[in-house]
Amino acid sequence: MKTYENFKVDIHHCDASGNLKASALLKFMQECSTLQLNESSISQRSLLEQGRSYVLTRLNMSIYKPVHAYEEIEISTWPCESRGFSFNRCYQARLDGNIVAEATTVWGIIDFGKGRLCRVSDFECDIETDEPLELDSPARIHIPSDLELSLVGERTVVYSDLDSNGHINNTNYPDILCDFIPEMNNKRILMLGLSYVSEAVHGEILKVYMTQSDGQYYIRTVKSDGSTNCEAIIMPETITPVYNIRMLMGGNN
Repeated sequence: MKTYENFKVDIHHCDASGNLKASALLKFMQECSTLQLNESSISQRSLLEQGRSYVLTRLNMSIYKPVHAYEEIEISTWPCESRGFSFNRCYQARLDGNIVAEATTVWGIIDFGKGRLCRVSDFECDIETDEPLELDSPARIHIPSDLELSLVGERTVVYSDLDSNGHINNTNYPDILCDFIPEMNNKRILMLGLSYVSEAVHGEILKVYMTQSDGQYYIRTVKSDGSTNCEAIIMPETITPVYNIRMLMGGNN
């Protein structure tokens, strides 16, 4: 069963080029699914009361057309057939009836007391499933072994990154990773693939490794204990900014 919600894009949802950020789009998508789940037997609130919570483990997003401030988009979401420990969910974003973005996600439900993921069969979901999307991007995030990633910087996890689970909220990762892509002010994301491997808590210092190949940026963040935090593949394109304050004032820098 699909749920539809409309969202007004504001200026604070957009980047320096005037386009809706991938992070903001992901927030809209997840708000839509939260609203759907609130009417079900496995809402986030009911899970928290049981000492459990949703965690995003994998994201694939394709953005076909930029969206700008003051436009209104329609987000739809639906659960797909799931098994094992993976809860599958899809999203679409439409502007004036046309699809501008799509995403597929894989979620887990973690039991904090037991310190492990729960099986899909542990729950009875009263929301009907629908067919999954078929995106051009690969279903799994894979950084080829022959690519040599170089250390490009470090990122300390700060207060503004966190959610109520005490670690970086998954919607903040696109912004964090794009900070390390050169000249991102003049680019927009076409495709984003993210594999969330392990959580990063407040104060953690992440080492960021990256390389570029065939127009794609391959990124891995590593925690202080040497374990992987996330892996990502981002494909941007160079664009002409819609507007920004400096352009309106006649500035070039």
